[in-house]
Amino acid sequence: MEPLDLLSTAQLTAQLIIDQVEDHDLPSPCPCEGWDVAILLDKMVTSGLLFASLCRGETPDAEINVLFPIRIAGADPSASFRDSAAACSSAFEESQLEGEMMGPLGVMVPRKAGLMVRTMDVTINTWDLAQAIGVESGIGTSHAERVLGFARGFLPKVRERTDHVRFAETAEIVSSEDPLELLILLSGRKLEWR
Repeated sequence: MEPLDLLSTAQLTAQLIIDQVEDHDLPSPCPCEGWDVAILLDKMVTSGLLFASLCRGETPDAEINVLFPIRIAGADPSASFRDSAAACSSAFEESQLEGEMMGPLGVMVPRKAGLMVRTMDVTINTWDLAQAIGVESGIGTSHAERVLGFARGFLPKVRERTDHVRFAETAEIVSSEDPLELLILLSGRKLEWR
């Protein structure tokens, strides 16, 4: 699967989960420690806008902060995510994945790497949201394998930068052949987080 297709699959899968969120889910806890579903939705919308700006070489608005997201998803998180995901896809498609962009660690990275960071981010947050509202994530095995391959090289570098990571400790890696479980554990989350 080509990188742009991988991003498209990740965002479409996320959209399917976001479309299932009900108002009563918003205060529910999620695997992101200290966050609820409402904050997670704000983060997912923010991430799309952030990566669209970074890919275009723009300086993101000051309120576009994925670690401390503002209330941005609004009354219709589904539509807000759809719009931010479309902006993100358009930015990467227009770039033809050539050249570099500012990465989330504050250093320039190839646009292909930036796209993979976005894909990883939305994939992990899709799992978070599915867990929080009690539905299947819909993340396919081959998709999880591709993202895991990237994450194994990227996440240890992020963990070295404690100012850029919410999950400072990596959960104990249990014996698993499930690439999605391994990705979630590598991110520092716990499979049994409740």
